[in-house]
Amino acid sequence: MKSEKIVIKAESLFSDDGEHRYNLRKEWDKSLPTATVISISPSGLSNVSADLTTQLITNNIEALGFGSFELLNLYSKVGVDVKKIKDPVGLWDETTDACIKASCDKTFKDEGGKIIFAWGKLAENNKKHAEREKQVLSLLSIYFDKVYCIKDYGIRHFLHPLTPSVRNEWVLESWKDYRGYKSEELKAIDEREKKKLMTNPA
Repeated sequence: MKSEKIVIKAESLFSDDGEHRYNLRKEWDKSLPTATVISISPSGLSNVSADLTTQLITNNIEALGFGSFELLNLYSKVGVDVKKIKDPVGLWDETTDACIKASCDKTFKDEGGKIIFAWGKLAENNKKHAEREKQVLSLLSIYFDKVYCIKDYGIRHFLHPLTPSVRNEWVLESWKDYRGYKSEELKAIDEREKKKLMTNPA
């Protein structure tokens, strides 16, 4: 008989008024690579309790061999059903984007780290959500070499963790393979920015 003990550290960053949760970080093995996961919006639960999305992310991130992850969202306002809102103005602020970029910065510098876009097809049928998606993609374009999205074993791509076909197992697909990439001119700009990033480690 043997006992196995694992300590999971959980930490969240909230706005002073508690209206926004900017990130949730969980770590159980700091010797393993980390992941940044970007989903839709945070629930109102604490570091101990977890909604189904967070549970599924934890399970799949661990199964993929990571030792930690940081969960961020397109919208940081707590406890909002974003899919029912036509105009999401006010559901994020400057700190939302600053935290997203800071997390991707760290993960990009982690040798085995991956950035996972997990908000699914939210933007397909809503112009305002599409504008927010475009804003975040523009913010993160220099990290696209390490960006992935979730697909299943069939023909479905860019899925949210709650999608039934990926709840128990994620297949990670390169974001650049899924969406294509930019003009040669913009790629050259991104390459210069990446070199600057790597020569100024955190």
